[in-house]
Amino acid sequence: MLQYMESVSYMSFSIAIWKHMGIILEPRYTKFRRYFYIFINVLLNVFQFAYLFSTTELEKLILNGYFTFLFLNAIIRAIIVSKKRKDFEKFMAKVGHFYEIIANSEDEYCKKLLVDTGILARRFSIMNLCLALTSGTCFLIYPVFAGMTDLPYGIHIPGINYMKSPIYEIIYVYEILVTVPGASLYIPFSNLFTSFCMFAVVLVKILKYKIKNLKTEHDTEEMITDKLHQIIEYHKVLIEFVEEMNQIVTYICLIELVFFVILLCALLFVLNIVKLLPQIIMSCLYIFLIMTQLFSLYWNANELTVESFDITQAIYNSPWYNMSEKIKKKMHLLLVRAQRPLRVSAGNIYPLTLIMFQSLLNVSYTYFTVLRRFYKK
Repeated sequence: MLQYMESVSYMSFSIAIWKHMGIILEPRYTKFRRYFYIFINVLLNVFQFAYLFSTTELEKLILNGYFTFLFLNAIIRAIIVSKKRKDFEKFMAKVGHFYEIIANSEDEYCKKLLVDTGILARRFSIMNLCLALTSGTCFLIYPVFAGMTDLPYGIHIPGINYMKSPIYEIIYVYEILVTVPGASLYIPFSNLFTSFCMFAVVLVKILKYKIKNLKTEHDTEEMITDKLHQIIEYHKVLIEFVEEMNQIVTYICLIELVFFVILLCALLFVLNIVKLLPQIIMSCLYIFLIMTQLFSLYWNANELTVESFDITQAIYNSPWYNMSEKIKKKMHLLLVRAQRPLRVSAGNIYPLTLIMFQSLLNVSYTYFTVLRRFYKK
């Protein structure tokens, strides 16, 4: 099944990035690259944390803290994916296998749905990486346009005057060069998670389509029974697919949840204390970036849950009343199982839904108001 992974439009863009970086596929030949990219990010991140503990300026502390935790998140993602590489590859191979089956089917509705959604997933992946690189570029050139002598990412190296030439220029170039690998460690997971959810939604829509067409005009009871057995087996495979997806992403989503609350609260606080227009613009840009990142995850996970709820409606709307008692009983069993929605959760605790996303916004704003009140005192 591995041979289909890199040609699937849902995953091809992100797989190409992670394969080049040695995160997945052919680790024997690309392991050095993986260690190199992770090391240069870890090195920067260590000095970033040193800066946070050494600076006394609150606005600089928070603005630099944003990218400090962003790089930390990227490193954690890369390490978790590397540790669970075989699970990721196995799941992506399964996606490729299902993709090939649907693409080679004779049903034009299923094929069109698969291709159209795949195009959207690929476009989103490219757009998401471009957005991250644009934000990183703005942060890199921010000191120049603001007339500041600070480095883009605040760092502290004990015993070294990094503001003195040529050390300043060397570190500046290093921070520029490390930005792209940092984004490439961080963004592909978001892209793949979104693509997995979009693909799962396609599978759910195909299931509802099959239920809708369970009985046609000339079908015999035996033919309907065979179709129903295929639908039940398909539903079982779909449940296993979503559960497997949840297992490989759930703990990274939990880390994302914690970081989101912290960063959004801090950036909202920065907007209340900064006075320079460039700092206000950059803070708004950072808020927009983390909001789009998390919203894309929760939106697509929520779509999966909502679509899975509609399976019960599709069963109810089918012509079950014109079928035999034997078929009705089997459809009732299918209906009972479909009442448990398909969900992806953070840490196997919090379901990723838009309601949960709204709750995170409320929590972040609550912490922000408390922090602002203490600051004014």
